[in-house]
Amino acid sequence: MAMAEAVDAKIKKRFNAMVRFEVDGEQFDLNASTKEKDTPDLTVKTSLQVLQDLLERKIMPPQAFVKGKIKVKGKMSLAMKLQLILDATRKHLKPTSKL
Repeated sequence: MAMAEAVDAKIKKRFNAMVRFEVDGEQFDLNASTKEKDTPDLTVKTSLQVLQDLLERKIMPPQAFVKGKIKVKGKMSLAMKLQLILDATRKHLKPTSKL
């Protein structure tokens, strides 16, 4: 998954947590921690469309949270840092060449 590929050592040092994403009933864990973990520090539940809108900046994370489009369970201080992962994922998905 692009998010996992986008998380490098710099992000892990700043974020330092494991996030479980539940997207349209499917879940995947993103270990953005400097240690191996089995349980998530933060769980984010949303739809694929909302996740795509977040990555395309059609909606901002606080706005999505307030509107109930994403549900967050766990440490809210980590939820505030999710922007780090979204930014890194955007950079990773950005095309490297222009035609």
